[in-house]
Amino acid sequence: MNMEDAGRVEAVRAAQRGVFTKTDLQVLLGERHPAAFTRRIQALVRAGVLRRFVRGIYVHSEFDMPTLSQRLAADSYISFGNVLARHLVIGTRPEHQLLAAKPGRAHVYRSLDLEIAHLHIAPHLDFGHSVENGVRWADAEKAALDTLYFHLRGRRYPFDIYSDIDIARLDKARLTAYLSRFRNPKFATFARGVLELA
Repeated sequence: MNMEDAGRVEAVRAAQRGVFTKTDLQVLLGERHPAAFTRRIQALVRAGVLRRFVRGIYVHSEFDMPTLSQRLAADSYISFGNVLARHLVIGTRPEHQLLAAKPGRAHVYRSLDLEIAHLHIAPHLDFGHSVENGVRWADAEKAALDTLYFHLRGRRYPFDIYSDIDIARLDKARLTAYLSRFRNPKFATFARGVLELA
């Protein structure tokens, strides 16, 4: 393996949060010949410097899963249990699974003992998130509503939606405002009951 290539990867690993697209690596290595580029990447993989997650996406041994999710789908935002655990609304933190939502086509990625699922939402439900370190995160209230919305559509979680969600940590005014943007009366009634909204 070319030690210069490994050094280049290490030099930008933190800035990239351990996630590299094929384009990132082409720029980083400055290799214009496809066959030579492929050989250099394969050498980095064999040496354990990089691991292939899916076609065109590579990760360092130390990488940020939320960043990986965002690089896989730029129009997605992280939500559901990942956000609820982050805000201590639930106690169960998903270790090997990340759930995100996006208005585009749903897709599930499974690789390296991880699962990243991008669930489809209607465009009018694409709200309630902000960008942090290049990653779009739902706020806790939107994550709670996304969780309940997909529960009604058959999604199951490693926590109980009736007993494990600490609704005292959620802003009820924001929940009510967000809920008004959902166009499903059955869901609105269900969510009000679970979240104890008047």
